Amino acid sequence: MKRLLPLAAIEVFVWAMLLLCMLLISRVASEITIGTETLIDRIATQTVRVLVSGTIILAWLVVWKKITDRYFWRTIARRKTT
Repeated sequence: MKRLLPLAAIEVFVWAMLLLCMLLISRVASEITIGTETLIDRIATQTVRVLVSGTIILAWLVVWKKITDRYFWRTIARRKTT
């Protein structure tokens, strides 16, 4: 049970962060509008939307990796001491 609770907490946190990132993408990235009059404006708008969405997703992946790495190394350190 000691090992399952931290893993479940990580899982819940990751899913909550994933939902938050999806909300941010739907609220922030989809609201970006540079213009729609010319083809260049539409391309710029879509490019900025993709870059913002990608940045949000990469931030989520970095946070997830840091949390799992911390859990992994903490588990390894505990096994060495026992």
